[in-house]
Amino acid sequence: MRRRPNPDSEANIRRIDTKARAKKQTHGFQVHFLRGTQMVTKMFSDSIYGGKEAARRAARKFRRTVVRRLPQRRFVGFK
Repeated sequence: MRRRPNPDSEANIRRIDTKARAKKQTHGFQVHFLRGTQMVTKMFSDSIYGGKEAARRAARKFRRTVVRRLPQRRFVGFK
């Protein structure tokens, strides 16, 4: 069975919410990129950034700066 995507997620930004019964709670947004062998990932926690929307804004700002620095995606067809 496929997992339902989180409606708070968007391109290159995942919403992370642990279940309420977990020992440690994690709530925030994770920005992730993979270009060839280069991987970039960063977590924006709700508690550190002062709430869900502030963490989302920080994640979007980080994504914009990283997109400018990373090389363009290359789409290679199958042979």
